[in-house]
Amino acid sequence: MNDLPYIIMVPLSLVEGPIVALGAGAGLATGQINPLFAGLILAFGAVFQDTVYYWLGRWAASSPKIRALATRIRLLRNTLQPLEAAWRNAMFATLLGSKFAYGLYAPLLVTAGMARAPFGRFLALSLAVSAVMLGAWFAAGYGLVRAYGSLAEAHYASFVTSGAGVLGLAAMFVIARHVSKRLNLKVGSGPEAANR
Repeated sequence: MNDLPYIIMVPLSLVEGPIVALGAGAGLATGQINPLFAGLILAFGAVFQDTVYYWLGRWAASSPKIRALATRIRLLRNTLQPLEAAWRNAMFATLLGSKFAYGLYAPLLVTAGMARAPFGRFLALSLAVSAVMLGAWFAAGYGLVRAYGSLAEAHYASFVTSGAGVLGLAAMFVIARHVSKRLNLKVGSGPEAANR
């Protein structure tokens, strides 16, 4: 068994889980990856990321300098309180939404720590949501490689993979809209907005 894919997966999964899961699924389809080892590496990477961001938020919340800086910057001041309320009142929807906000993922999870969301519940939900999402990316990588291989001879592979990509993006858009409506968070709708 070749250990190189796993050695590469460990550090990359600490930074970017979905792309690594997609690659691991492709590796499974070509017979180079053991799904059990890949799943354990991906789960560890997801929990590690979320734990680091959460505790970074706890540290930031306990630092008077960071809190003062957050209240001086208008964007942070207007969004921090609604986000903290969302973590306390709708943790699952907030966590699910943050998983789809790739550019804002880290700052959103930091606000979970700043809101002092219950760590045990946060960790359990994080593991559950990450398992489903990374499993979906893993299955997508596997399915795309298998479909591409079987359709390559018929010259339909590019159409099928393009269609799957479009469907995936549409699904992400629909889920993001649903989460946004459920949270009902509007930037600038807090009490600070009335004082501007």
